[in-house]
Amino acid sequence: MARKKNRLRQIVGAAIVIFVTVLIAWPVIEFLVRSSAPNRPSEAMDRLERLAIMRDWMMGLFGFGWFFSVGAVIGSFLNVVVWRLPRGKSVVDKPSNCPFCCTKIRALDNVPVLGWINLGGRCRACRLPISSRYPLVETTMGLIFVVLLIAELLTGGGNLPGGAITSGRGFAGVVFETRWPIIRLYAYHAAFFCWLLPWALIAWDRQRIPRSTILVAALVGFGAALIWPGLHPLAAGDLNASPRLTELITALIGTVIGLLLGLAVRYWENRAEDDLSRGWALPTMLSMTGLFLGWQAVVTIAALILPLYGAASYFASRQGCFVRRGFFELLMTAVTLGYICFWGFWSEQVWLPGEAWSVASLCVVVPLLLLGGALLAVAKRPQGADRRRFQNQEPVSPPRTEPVEFIS
Repeated sequence: MARKKNRLRQIVGAAIVIFVTVLIAWPVIEFLVRSSAPNRPSEAMDRLERLAIMRDWMMGLFGFGWFFSVGAVIGSFLNVVVWRLPRGKSVVDKPSNCPFCCTKIRALDNVPVLGWINLGGRCRACRLPISSRYPLVETTMGLIFVVLLIAELLTGGGNLPGGAITSGRGFAGVVFETRWPIIRLYAYHAAFFCWLLPWALIAWDRQRIPRSTILVAALVGFGAALIWPGLHPLAAGDLNASPRLTELITALIGTVIGLLLGLAVRYWENRAEDDLSRGWALPTMLSMTGLFLGWQAVVTIAALILPLYGAASYFASRQGCFVRRGFFELLMTAVTLGYICFWGFWSEQVWLPGEAWSVASLCVVVPLLLLGGALLAVAKRPQGADRRRFQNQEPVSPPRTEPVEFIS
């Protein structure tokens, strides 16, 4: 039987061919435009301006595609990490293979996102479906890299508290001129999401977070901050210390506060018995958020997440069920990304923890945290007897008791 044509695959392939063709032919096009002599100087200026606009457009298109591709490749590796590490398997010993027929996946079929599209979501050998989670994770990681690129890197840090830290803008002014202060900060935050998203996915699978990933994240978080001071735009307070000591104190205070918030959530939350994660996802994610972003960020993010988590847990307990593990971990990942993109806005609010710390800055986050904790505590309490089973007119038989055998 003839194989059904995949139009999406054809469209993506045609777009790639066109993009590569224009990229290769661009120097020839620019040379022809510059070499042709216009009749008037005004026409020459207009032609050069249009050429500069086209150059910027091509530079942006190539740059966005490159950053998305890097994020997608990392997301492809994170898919392997999420599946193998919690189950005690190595991520480097065996190549990727089909989960059904165990056939090794070809190199071209293993290209992030495009490989899945090319196969139509099915294994080339056995034609059984491959989960759409793989391209979704790769696309999500690529989009995270692009969103941080737009909000933070290309603006020179315009999203940060206190404003931009470099004068350059765009690919030409930041990336190609290698403005290292903002490039390092972008890489620091992008690496942070390389742990945050997998931890949320591991929690979604109800698996335990590997300790090795936590250790590596802590080493990178503390080590990078000590090697390159300035990775924390907001210090923990008015510290009259050296830049490296300020970074160390800020990271330590953020980690401790995030861990305490996470342990409180773990203590009060109601968990399903088959949850192998044992509720360690939120403490891990909150503590690492405090490490990478500071205590002001983790307190604000927790204040946004915990009331929603508590309300969902409360209503779920009323129905005799549990909140799906991993949902709020994924929601926390999205909220954290939004917080970084508008970091300067959050820090300027006098009623939120920010640059100028005061008692007024806790007047909103503390009630929200207490509300979330109260809802989680109420949801954990055992509910009363279900009276609906007694509304039926049929008699309810008592529970059967098995005979007990005593062995002398």
